[in-house]
Amino acid sequence: MEGYTQFDAADAIVAYPQGVDKAWSPAPYATTSAEEDLDFVHTIVDSLRATYSVDDNAIFAAGLSNGGGFAAFLACRMPGTFRSVATVSAAYYEGIHSECSERPVGRLDIHGTDDPVVNYEGGVRHGTAYSSVTEVMNQHQKRNKCVGDVQTVRLTNDAVKETWTACQAPLQHIRIEGGSHVWPGRPSKDKPEVGRGFATDTVLDFFGIPGRPEGTEEHGVAESSQRPAT
Repeated sequence: MEGYTQFDAADAIVAYPQGVDKAWSPAPYATTSAEEDLDFVHTIVDSLRATYSVDDNAIFAAGLSNGGGFAAFLACRMPGTFRSVATVSAAYYEGIHSECSERPVGRLDIHGTDDPVVNYEGGVRHGTAYSSVTEVMNQHQKRNKCVGDVQTVRLTNDAVKETWTACQAPLQHIRIEGGSHVWPGRPSKDKPEVGRGFATDTVLDFFGIPGRPEGTEEHGVAESSQRPAT
């Protein structure tokens, strides 16, 4: 994650936790329980608070794939700790959105429509169903009590941002048309599907954190529209 995101360039205290056997609960292949992983995160946050001057109103989480699903689980169970959560190509397995707090929490989701690993429309992996992006965003619309229109802005030729309005906590989704199972704009020898640094810039903007990796590109607005919330 450090190499993909380059969050170290941001003006923030950054931690890169790793799950046991590179897996996080409640994914079906995780070797730890949900309680163990949540306790681990509590320990990390407490350790950072004891070591650094931490703004308790500016603690955030972000993750990719299974890590994105776990970040969503933190939004579900620990909204009192995390002000906002960002997920990229997240696998929303059964259990991630169960027994959630009703407290609104800021949410950003980024997902490619051609993701071959975690299908945009949902599906089954490891014998366990996972939710579609639309289902997840609808859940958060209700949780964040969004009652305004959904504003749509095309950021690049391949990236479309949807922003729910009149919410008690921010809610955004960015659809990468034709996007794969990647951190969009990651450092790579190949030309990225969107501008270099796209996902990192977008996540940091959503969190309101300054500081950017070198070499990121401007992500301009091409067109916008809005539709009523459903």
